[in-house]
Amino acid sequence: MPIDFPGPRIAALQDHATRLHESRRSGTNLAALARDLLLAFFDVCTHAGLDRVLADLAQSFPPLDPGDRSALATHEAVLPAMVAQLEAIDLDGGGPRGAKPRQLVDCVVAALGLTLVAEPDRAIALDDTVRAELTRALAAVVDVELAAPKLRADIIADARARCDPRHHAAFDRIAAHLDERGLQLVKQPKVPIDALHATQYALFDARNAVVARAAGAALDRARDALARAGDGAQASARIDQPITLRMTPRDVAILRACDARVSKIPARVLQSLLDSLTDLVPIAWRAPVQTALPYAASRTFAVGDVIDHPKFGRGKVIAMAAKRIDVEFADGPHTLVHVPPAR
Repeated sequence: MPIDFPGPRIAALQDHATRLHESRRSGTNLAALARDLLLAFFDVCTHAGLDRVLADLAQSFPPLDPGDRSALATHEAVLPAMVAQLEAIDLDGGGPRGAKPRQLVDCVVAALGLTLVAEPDRAIALDDTVRAELTRALAAVVDVELAAPKLRADIIADARARCDPRHHAAFDRIAAHLDERGLQLVKQPKVPIDALHATQYALFDARNAVVARAAGAALDRARDALARAGDGAQASARIDQPITLRMTPRDVAILRACDARVSKIPARVLQSLLDSLTDLVPIAWRAPVQTALPYAASRTFAVGDVIDHPKFGRGKVIAMAAKRIDVEFADGPHTLVHVPPAR
C-alpha cells in the first residue's frame, strides 16, 4: 500500500542523512546506517506531527507499534529492505559525494514504500504585530518558569519525587552539585552506582517534565493571544487540532522544546515554540507595511525611510551625507537633496 509523505518534509530527512553520511566511515556495516536512517525518519515524522504516516506504516508492516521509535528501526521486514536499498546504491563507490545524502533519502522512500505528495497550502496570513503579541505571551511564561533559580529548584523537586526513597541521600548529594540551572553536574560525588543511575534517570525525566509544563502554559497564553487578535481566531483553534491523525501543534511544539538539541535558555525555548507554531499551525507572517513619505527637498529624511517621488516613484533611502540622500528606486539609485537633520 503506497504511503503518502509530504514532499516538503523530505528536506528535514535529508539534513539527517547528510549528518549520518558525513560521520560514517567508508566500508562500515550498512545495517547500522539503515537503523540510523529509520530512526531519523521516525524523528522527522514525530517532529512534524506526521503520526498518520507512522500509523500507515504499521498497517503495511505488521506487527509495528507506530509509537515505538526503535520498533521501526529493528522491524524484521523494514530493516532488511532498508539494507537492500543501501547495497544497491554502492554508497562507498564513485559519484559525487554531495549526491549521497539524497540517495540515502531515496533509499528510505523506496524501502518504506512512500509516495511524495504536495502539501495543501493551509497557511493563515497574520500581521507581524500579531507575532509580536504572540512573542510577548510566550515570554510572559517562559522567562519566569525557566529562569535559573526557579528552573533548578523545580527540576530537583520533581526528580526527588520520582526517585526511590532509598536513594534520597545519594540524590541530595548529587543535586547539590548541579549547575545554577539544574541541567548539568558541576562535580560528580561518590555515590553507589545504582543510586547514581536512578538519580540520572529521575533528573532526565524531571527536566523534560518541567520544560513541558512551562511550554504547555506558554502555549495556553499564545492561544489566548491569537484568539484576541480577531483574524487569529482560526490559528488559535488549530493549536489543539490534530495535524494528520492525533498529534496537535501543541504536542509537537512541546516535543521540540524538550529536544536535547534545544538549549533550555528561555530565549531558545521561546524561539522554538514560536517557530513550531509558525510551522505547524501554519502561519504566514505579513511584514509590516512601511508608510511612504512624499518627497520634498524641504523635508528631512533618514536611512530606511520609504519615499514617494513624483518622477521616480517609490524608493528607499539607502544612504545619507550632508544635504544629499541616496534613494534606491525601481530603475536604480538616485541622489536627491533634503534638509539635513539638526545637530
